[in-house]
This record gives sequence, structure tokens and C-alpha cells, in this order.
Amino acid sequence: MGGIARTFPAGSVICDYESNAPRLLFLLNGWAASSKMLPNGTRFVTEFVLRGDMISTSLTALSRETVQAITDVSVMAFPDFASIPKIDTPALFYRIAIAELVRRQARMSESLANIGRRDALERTGYLLLELGTRIGTSQDDSNSECFDCPLTQTDIGDAVGLSTVHINRVLRDMREAGLLSFRNGVVAFLDRPRLMDLVDFDESYFDTAMI
Repeated sequence: MGGIARTFPAGSVICDYESNAPRLLFLLNGWAASSKMLPNGTRFVTEFVLRGDMISTSLTALSRETVQAITDVSVMAFPDFASIPKIDTPALFYRIAIAELVRRQARMSESLANIGRRDALERTGYLLLELGTRIGTSQDDSNSECFDCPLTQTDIGDAVGLSTVHINRVLRDMREAGLLSFRNGVVAFLDRPRLMDLVDFDESYFDTAMI
């Protein structure tokens, strides 16, 4: 079952709730955001889509979300396995797609707990730890774990339910506390173990062996 490579420039809509053709899109590179627009005109980011993640246009339409490219994005598009006979779907592809859905459900569950039961610093720290775990980190000149992050403070605020002003204050507080810094598109964990303990970050929901 062959896929079709597609590219989307930063800022463009990859799919939304009006998308008709059922497709599974696997992100090859770049960052995207899945979001919902609320009746009052504000945006809520439900998920940041990273390299290796899957986008189901059927689920996007059902949940009335919009997936938009944050950076330039490349995807490989396949027919949605729900739209073709199961006998024609390769078993490996079927397992990969199901595993991706399970992983997204685990992240969504953590996101709900994060927003509902944590304060501003904990929400923001937890999100950045999760993104660092998903995208992978490297070491900078000061031996801090870091990763390139193209998100704006507005993007982060829309994902954790906080204003841009509040996010700016939280990032400053974390930097002054020696926990992390976010400058020039780079997140650096200054004391990752202490931050993980502070926000109660548990990496077990990334355990693919459980799927």
C-alpha cells in the first residue's frame, strides 16, 4: 500500500474538520499543531504533532479540529484503513496505526490531568518536558539537555490554558529558579531531574513496549 509524499509550508492548514478524503498522514519532519477554535474566538491546542506522529483526517473531522503547520512540514499520506477492506490492509501498517492512536490517547489523558490539576509552572514545565522527551534532546556547551523548539509563547499558552503574559512570567520564574531556559528557539533543561520531580513528570506513558 503505497504512500504519497506531501509538503506543507509553515502556517498552512494540513487538514481540518471539513476535510473529505479519509487519510492517515505520517509526519516525516517539522512541527504542527492540532487545535480547536472556541465560540469566543480563542484557540485551544489539543496536541503538538511531531516527527513520526500520525494524523487521521477522519478523527480530525469527527473532533472538529484543525491541524496547522508550525514549521515547514513533510508528510507521507496513506488511505485511512477504516475506509478500505481490512483484508487489503497490511498487518504491519494496521498495527502501526493502532499503536499511534493508543499513544495519542495516552498523551491526551496526561494533557487533561496537566491542565485540570496542575498550577501554571507545573503545566508549562510538564509540557516542555514531554516535548523534549518526544523530540529528543542533545547537550549544549554547558552540558544542559536541550532541544530546538519553534513554538511561540502564544502556542504554549494555548496548549496549557494560559495567557501569553502568564507564560512569559512562568518561563522567567523557571529560568531564575535554575530549572529551564527558553531563548532563541531553544529549550534548555538546566536541572531536568529537579524539574521532573517538581511537576511530577512520569515518562511511563511513552513506553511503547506496553502497546
